[in-house]
Amino acid sequence: MKNTILIIPLVCLLTACVHDKQSAGEPSSEPLRTLAEQFKQPADCYKPYVWWHWMGSNFSKEGITKDLEAMKEAGIGGATIFNLASAVQETHAPTENNPWPEQTFRSEAYWEALRFAASEAKRLGLKLGLQSTPGYSTSGGPWITEERGMQQVVSSRTSLSGNRLVETVLEKPELPVYKGWGSTQQRASYYRDVAVMAVPEKADVKTYEILDLSDAMDTTGLLRWQAPAGRWTVYRIGHAPTMSNPHPLPDDLIGHALEADKMSKEQMTYHWRSVLEPLKEHLKEYIGDSFTHLLIDSYEAGDQDWTPDFRKDFIRLKGYDPLPWIALRNSAGERNDVKQFTEDYKEVVSRLYIDNGWKIAREMINEAGLKFYWEPYFGPFDSFESVAIPDIPMGEFWTGGKGAIWNTIPKAARIYGKRIVGAEAFTGRPEISQYTEDPAFLKHTADGSFASGANLLFLHHWVHQPFDDRYQPGMGMGWWGTHFGRHQTWIKPGKAFFTYLARCQMLLQQGVFISTDERMLHRKTSDADLYFIINPSDSVETRTFAFAMQKRIPELWLPDKGIICQAADWRESADSIFVNLKLNADESVFLIFPDKKENGYTAMIQPAIKVCGESSREVAGPWPISFAPKLGEPFQREFAVLSDFSEDEDTTIRYFAGTATYRKTIPVDANTVGKQKRILLDLGEMNDIAELTVNGREADVLWYPPYLADITPWIKAGENEIEIAVTNNWANRLIGDEQYPADFEWGQDRGEKLGRAMKAYPEWFLQNQPRPSNGRKTFSIWYYHRKDSPLQKAGLVGPVRIIEQDVEME
Repeated sequence: MKNTILIIPLVCLLTACVHDKQSAGEPSSEPLRTLAEQFKQPADCYKPYVWWHWMGSNFSKEGITKDLEAMKEAGIGGATIFNLASAVQETHAPTENNPWPEQTFRSEAYWEALRFAASEAKRLGLKLGLQSTPGYSTSGGPWITEERGMQQVVSSRTSLSGNRLVETVLEKPELPVYKGWGSTQQRASYYRDVAVMAVPEKADVKTYEILDLSDAMDTTGLLRWQAPAGRWTVYRIGHAPTMSNPHPLPDDLIGHALEADKMSKEQMTYHWRSVLEPLKEHLKEYIGDSFTHLLIDSYEAGDQDWTPDFRKDFIRLKGYDPLPWIALRNSAGERNDVKQFTEDYKEVVSRLYIDNGWKIAREMINEAGLKFYWEPYFGPFDSFESVAIPDIPMGEFWTGGKGAIWNTIPKAARIYGKRIVGAEAFTGRPEISQYTEDPAFLKHTADGSFASGANLLFLHHWVHQPFDDRYQPGMGMGWWGTHFGRHQTWIKPGKAFFTYLARCQMLLQQGVFISTDERMLHRKTSDADLYFIINPSDSVETRTFAFAMQKRIPELWLPDKGIICQAADWRESADSIFVNLKLNADESVFLIFPDKKENGYTAMIQPAIKVCGESSREVAGPWPISFAPKLGEPFQREFAVLSDFSEDEDTTIRYFAGTATYRKTIPVDANTVGKQKRILLDLGEMNDIAELTVNGREADVLWYPPYLADITPWIKAGENEIEIAVTNNWANRLIGDEQYPADFEWGQDRGEKLGRAMKAYPEWFLQNQPRPSNGRKTFSIWYYHRKDSPLQKAGLVGPVRIIEQDVEME
């Protein structure tokens, strides 16, 4: 092959979804022909999921239907329901003036809503699951008492002199305090003695010198002991609940739920029965159908170092009694032999977490007909080994970084044969996620997660919107998360981004992993080698990639467009194939080497194109624009020249959030239309996402730069009607609202960088009355902006150009 400039054709044949063989997240490895046939629109099993946060009692059937229908339309495959507090970020939850006080966790209204959600998901072909515990961490609930909760070693110490009969009451150890969100501190009441140990007060004490005085203390704590000569420290050792609780709990559960003992098979069995039995009772016809999985988020339950059988289990696993060493550690600190005991102790804790906790979870969840999804890290257990347990192990990445999930998860998944690696995706802090997010911003972290080994994203978040559509952007998860819900301004054109994720996931779930570096991941199937290649930089890069193979013809599969085309610039040596790729900033491609030349989809492959000549012309104004605000009445304007909305003197435009449709008639000469001609539309600067229509036909969605579309298939000689529907984000409208007085009471204020809460639903909202503040249009639970917050660039800035090319097909 001779060298050519790599120009990607931007048209493709339509293919159909051909199957949905298995439950979500577990598609079988497909032949290349099948993948090519559904590359334009992947099957449902490859689509991303969302975390669907139900905030306290704020849920409604109307909102459930609208949310799920919007997910389906947007290209989402399913959702995991989380039951959280109504005001995650408030100091004193719950949110006041609750409109649905009867809709408490596990009330009849709750079960009816959950059944309704499962039935609606079935109607729409979506899959649902549930975060296993109320809150987002970890495994507990109101059915867990202090006795059944996580336990820790507690002790008191008494120093005394010997060579006499000692009669003294050993003080009961101080008990832990409940660390609940938004609740008063509540000290534990449950306590059980484990042992009384006497340690000589001298240097270099040995464990055989430590005496067990457990039989010398009665139930009141009175110790009667004929103490040998010398000074002694006597430890009264017991265990008490850590008081760790799931969080952030639905309002009615705050202060009334604890984390289950994760080292006790008895208590974890009890916990999972308490989770699963009611689900089987209320959702029995949907389990394994539209209701498919339970999920455990990353571990946030804190440390646990005791369970009633711990001493017996430690002796079984390590061959010696831990109690003298516990006493010695309290006295001697971290000397070398104590350090070794500490390591042994950690290993036993990990073993009991895994064997008595997480394996029990998997077994019981699967027996109930559900899959187990889990983020197995941040806890006092071996994360690498734990990856083997769930049906789908998961990592996480936060918005704004490189996107890579913790490498232990994909590495262990490969060792244990887990082909699907999930990821909690785009979790965001308030400094970054302020209703300013758009697909162009999110692509960088998404690609980083794929390159690191994730291949099934669970988007964080899609908060349930239970209210009338007048109240937008509506409910949020406090200040957390990227805002993907149905009230997001760009959710409709955003389907192009979600479909991009699905195409990547479809290919990255195939075959087996071979290797990776920071810019390229290699997987191999029965009939092809697949390479996912990214350019994570902010500039165009041209690189030569070498592949140790022969007699293979490379293809470029473009996941942002759903196009398959011949690689344009490559050569073959005696033992390698070299491919030159020119990638735009944050561009990603799949380079695929079929094992055979004929794979049954030759007709779908677009030829490589060589550009022989090119000219361009700017599309001048005026520009008629139809404004469709996300909230408010549509209106028309005409711009003499393109400009940034945020700089407009008219506040209706300066604070606009929604879709602005630009219309233009573009003449095209007959001699520029033909087989060897190509016409491109370059939008220049655009904010944030554009739907392009040419002569009444949907041509493209441009969602990350450069905003360049091949419009050749839709262009005709003569006059051509172009529509560019540009949607920006919520930020400017939210800032515009801050120019007017608040018609509600402010709650917690975290400062200008983090934002502030709505403390309570105002009476005019609860009574369905007109707003007192006519200027305010938005309604939100968390406000990130102030009146002087910087506005975001908005609209089509251009310059818009028509590019006409003379081309040759390779």
